[in-house]
Amino acid sequence: MRHIKKFLIASIMLIIIGALGLIATGIVSGLSAPYGICKNGKSYALRSGNMMGTMRGFNLRQKTDADLKNIGFDEVNKIARQYLNDIGLKNIKISEIMEFSNNFYIVTIEEDTGIGAMELLFDKTRSVIFPEYGPNMMWNQKYGMHSGIRPRFAAKYKGNMVIDEEKAIETADNYLSKEGRDEFAGHEVHKYYGYYTIDTESKDGTTVGMLSVNGFTGRVWYHSWHGTFVEKIEY
Repeated sequence: MRHIKKFLIASIMLIIIGALGLIATGIVSGLSAPYGICKNGKSYALRSGNMMGTMRGFNLRQKTDADLKNIGFDEVNKIARQYLNDIGLKNIKISEIMEFSNNFYIVTIEEDTGIGAMELLFDKTRSVIFPEYGPNMMWNQKYGMHSGIRPRFAAKYKGNMVIDEEKAIETADNYLSKEGRDEFAGHEVHKYYGYYTIDTESKDGTTVGMLSVNGFTGRVWYHSWHGTFVEKIEY
């Protein structure tokens, strides 16, 4: 009888431990998985990541009601401006929009400094606007995913980096050559807090794509997610 009681107690303890494990797993999954919130009548999906980055709107995807069959630069500009307003970024303006086969790439800059703020993407197939992944996520010292970790760092450099624009172009060209890409670094350089984004061109000067160069390490990150270049407009 004593052995049966011990067996029953052990079984109950195992059941309790298992249940607690399932609850903990559910909580962790809930924290890391996307979830929806409603703001100003718009649909958002918030992805897991650095909390300060999330508070700035990083990884915050906004679903729009845009007519994708007739979407154009004016509509994308309007959507982007509304998005910046919704996530509370003031003193930021749109300076350029580039259309690619997969998305619209949007350059935003600070009005008072002229330094790049966020790079945004508008996904053509899903009608979603969100901060661009890649360098904009990992290298942006002021508006990126790790912006809350080193605020003094961004304030100290104020956009000044070890590598200047001329060296960034040279670094980009060397990378393209080593990778065997039939592309060259263009002369248009967008400066952000911690890196540069540079358009790439064919031999005849036609825009092909873009890449980013880390302003402190010289590391190059090619933007492979855009698709074929279509057109661009400056504002």
